[in-house]
Amino acid sequence: MARPQASIRILELTVWLGLGVALIGLVLSLYAVFSESRTNTRYVSVNPYATATTADDPAPTPTGPPGTVSLVEPAFHATLTIAKPSPWQSFLLILPELLLMLVLCAVAVFLLLLLRSFREGDPFTPKNARRLSAIGILLLCVAAIPGVDQWILQALVSGTPLQGAALHAAEDYNWAWIVGFGVLALAEFFRQGSRLRHDVQGLV
Repeated sequence: MARPQASIRILELTVWLGLGVALIGLVLSLYAVFSESRTNTRYVSVNPYATATTADDPAPTPTGPPGTVSLVEPAFHATLTIAKPSPWQSFLLILPELLLMLVLCAVAVFLLLLLRSFREGDPFTPKNARRLSAIGILLLCVAAIPGVDQWILQALVSGTPLQGAALHAAEDYNWAWIVGFGVLALAEFFRQGSRLRHDVQGLV
């Protein structure tokens, strides 16, 4: 087997490093759920003109009994704080990031399989087309994370004075739509390339 090109080895190393960092971040995030923390925070977007309550103007510092939900600097960009959150509240706060890291880890695995196949010098195979399709679908799933985040924010403020506040996720992940559909288009390109190669081989 020919020695892989340096560019392919560098890409593989980069993906491996990214996968390792994501896994470490995943473990640390899960550990933080059960560790004692005085206050957990989450950046959110607030529309004060659509807020049905005046409770989005709290004290400047998060105070109150464990589980108290409040907003700091309630403008269009604010910080949702939970004083001494329960493990469930901590888990909900980091759930969008956990979902993002899990999806990106899955994307990294498919990328590693894709790059490994490049060593054979023939990337236009049905397997690579399917791998690219899986990557594109995973990236489109990233675009759905803000919807999950919105549900989480409503669950966290439910039954609190902030229940009527117009809170929205600070991250929208709109880039995932463009990149996801771009990867799906690339997958179709690989699929057509594999069919063309098969047809050419049948003529030889």
